[in-house]
Amino acid sequence: MRAAGALINEYLREGKLAANRSKPIGEGGNAVVYASDLPGNVIKQMSYQDQGKFGLPGDKPKVIDEANLQAIAAEMGIAPRVAAVETFRGGIGNRIEMEDVRDNFELHGNQISYPTGIDAVRVDQQLGQMALKGVRLEDRHNGNIMYNKMTGRPLQLDFGIADRVSGADQVQALTEATADGFSAAGIGDVGDIFRATVYDLLEGGQVSEAMDVAKQGFSRLQKIK
Repeated sequence: MRAAGALINEYLREGKLAANRSKPIGEGGNAVVYASDLPGNVIKQMSYQDQGKFGLPGDKPKVIDEANLQAIAAEMGIAPRVAAVETFRGGIGNRIEMEDVRDNFELHGNQISYPTGIDAVRVDQQLGQMALKGVRLEDRHNGNIMYNKMTGRPLQLDFGIADRVSGADQVQALTEATADGFSAAGIGDVGDIFRATVYDLLEGGQVSEAMDVAKQGFSRLQKIK
């Protein structure tokens, strides 16, 4: 009886989620976002066959890596809290349930354009913070970022194009975020010099020294308000 009841509850839940999915909150080439059956949450459901990073049988589904990277950012207060991850046989329809932030955050500008001005500076500051945590996050168009309605603080969405980085790759991630932030702040010449200095050190195999310079540059970027 208990097993039958669980199946009925699952069937009813999937019916409600299907109805919610027919009225999406957001939709892209690889996923659809819709209201969860739990108040205060939304669900991002993948529209592709998720076979894991290497596409091998038994390989951990890519959606789990995505959720883990988002969880790191959520702990930093710069991404929605992850509530659950669900995977399905064959990897079709895998989904991430997360906090619904729409009450306090909003989109800015055209969703296919990119942040500019102080929005871009703030986004690059957060990208640099994530780089220091060993996470490189890409695909930062306006459809993947929301902003606090009162303070303008960004919140990062969609970690589908992200990975863990270390060594020279981590230095590069921090450097690019910092240089882009300088450019957004109107001091692109500083960013060019900064980037060239770091990459000269990397080309010489001086990874530790390059990271020290990258951190110094990022510290300056963080002071821009």
